[in-house]
Formats: sequence, C-alpha cells, structure tokens
Amino acid sequence: MNRLIITLTLLALFTASCAPATLPTSPTVAPVSQSGTTADTSTPDTSSPFDVAQGTLDTDRAYITFVINVHDWIYTDESADTLLQLVDIFERYNVRGDFYFTAEVTRKLVQERPDVIERFKNSNMTISYHVRPPHPIYTGFDDRLKGLSDDELYQTLMDYETYALDLETGDLDRSQPGGYTYVAQVFGKNPVTVSVPSSDPRIKDTAQRVYAALGAQMTLLYHEEGTQVDQPFEYANGLLVRPSDFSITRTTGINGSDNFWWNYMTASDAAKYNPTTTLQSQLAEWESHNYWRSPFITSLIHENNYYRSGAEAWSSIYFTMEKGKKAEPLSPPFNLSAPDPSKLRSPEEQQAILAAYEEMIAYAASNLTVVTSEDIVEMAK
Repeated sequence: MNRLIITLTLLALFTASCAPATLPTSPTVAPVSQSGTTADTSTPDTSSPFDVAQGTLDTDRAYITFVINVHDWIYTDESADTLLQLVDIFERYNVRGDFYFTAEVTRKLVQERPDVIERFKNSNMTISYHVRPPHPIYTGFDDRLKGLSDDELYQTLMDYETYALDLETGDLDRSQPGGYTYVAQVFGKNPVTVSVPSSDPRIKDTAQRVYAALGAQMTLLYHEEGTQVDQPFEYANGLLVRPSDFSITRTTGINGSDNFWWNYMTASDAAKYNPTTTLQSQLAEWESHNYWRSPFITSLIHENNYYRSGAEAWSSIYFTMEKGKKAEPLSPPFNLSAPDPSKLRSPEEQQAILAAYEEMIAYAASNLTVVTSEDIVEMAK
C-alpha cells in the first residue's frame, strides 16, 4: 500500500511539473471569445466548488458583514462626522466595518476633511469601492460606452478608473487622478470589493476584468441575498462574488413595504423594526432549515441614512424625481445646483438610528462572527 501511495504521488508531481504556466493577462487588452465578442462570464463560475471537508466555515456561529456605502459628496462634514462615529463604534467592540467609498467622496474628504482619511488609514477598517452617477458603468449613464469595440470598452473603463470623473458632464478629467486607482492611492491599499451597477452584461463583464487587473478581489452580483446554500463561494471574472444569504436592511418581512429599518426608529412601534430583533428572527428562520453551514449576513446602510431622509442629496442632479424618488436618468450637462430632495433628520432621530445600529454591532460581536470582504476572501482561498 505504501509503495502504491508513493508511486501515485510521484506521478502527480510529474504531471504538475509538465503543465503549461499561466501567462498574465495584459491590463489593457480585453480578452474575447472565439466568436470575436466579449465572453459573458458574469454568471458565477462554479467549476471550483468549495470543499466542505476543508472545515473553513464555522457551523456554529453565523457570519455578518457590516457594509457602509459612502457616497454623499454634497454634505461632506456630515458624512465625515458620521464616518468617524462609525469607526469609533466598530473599534469599541473590536470588530471591523466594510466601507465602500466613491472616488468623489474620497476627493472631498482629502480636500476638506483629511482627518477622516488619516483616521481610516490608522484603523483596521476594510476599504472597498463603488460608483455613482454619472460614472458610465451606472445603468442609464452608459451611452458613451455603446458601440465601442471590446478593446475600446476595456481601455475606456480603465481610464475611468484612472482619471477623475467630471460630475457636470460625465467626461474624464485627465488632469486629476480618479476612480478605483485614486481611492487605492489615498488609503494606501487596494479596495477589496467593487460594485458594477450595470444592467448590460458586456459592460459588467468588462468592468469586472478591469477591476481584477487593478487589484480588486471581490464583486457583487446581488446586494442583499442570493447565495446558494451548497455553494457559498463563487467567482466572476476572477473576483469572488460577495456571499449574502440574507440582509438586515429592508422592512419587507415586517410590513411588506420596500422601506428600511432606520426610517422607523422614532416611530411609535419602533421596537418592531429594531435591527437586532430582525437579525435574531432571521437567524432563527435559517436555523429551522438545518442547513449544513452557517449563513452569511449583510447589514447594509449608507452613511447619509444616519443624518438625512429621502433620496440622496445628489439625486435630482442626475435623475428626474417622482414623489421624492429617482425616476429617469437625465442627460448632460447636469445641473449641480439642482434642488436637494433630501431632508435633515432631527437630532433625536439621528441618535436613535445610531443607537440601534450600535446595539446590533454589540450583539453581533458577542454572538456572531463579524467579517469583512477582506476576511471572506481569505476564507475562500
């Protein structure tokens, strides 16, 4: 038996040594399929299934990621102060948050609140990246990408992640750095996760490959839920798909509306919408199915949700508004002085939202495993 094992081992080593080396892909050339069109690989790749026997996943404690989308470049001070409060809370409970910055907010913080940049650089928070209008990978703002060849599309998206975005025209400002590379430069490390909010498969596919070439490691195919129970780790264009079995974000399961828990924290029935209570309820539901693994949970919120209600302050710059909500995308040039559709929350409401959020973090720190995309990437290796 020992002789057989040794023989098989030597055969495996010989086979591996004869395998051709994988050549690196040039970051400026978009690979194409044999038909000459960009291959659509946005669908998760399940060719390398996660090995349950590895024992990587904890079967006793659920995983939760606290995602904070940072995108308010209108109210820089309010955004900055909120970010500082959140970092303090996470550090108080010895856990990490996953902060998704746009290049535009990052630039405003560098210019007006450099203390926030330094606070993050001296913390162990995870930095990720996302985009907002008028970035051309945002659905409705992608006309300039239509009709480009595969190589042109790849290079154009690479340029948008290298140079600054003109917020009035959507054009590139090549006199300033911008995009993913700017956020990486400012924070001193590559953002881990990238979001590609495009409904065009070709644009999404190409953008994912651009981000992978720049150093990103994870992407989104769904925001709040969609992970397969038997396959939590899947890939798209070399990027791990952020796993999320359910989210502590919306109130649909409570009152049937497409609303968010933070909008009820000063209501007479606020206790019914308490995010910690929702988290416990969702966990009980998951456990009732006796799945083989613990769930991946996403707590998703935007920094402006703490201090303003309604649509984002920049919404009316880039969209028509109907009943206080974004409707149709507008065309450039955009009116940067458009009326602000958001409203300032009262100090009492702001405090109630922050207190409820901290309560959820405290509960998670004691009872769950708090992870960020950086941790999940390591788990999936």
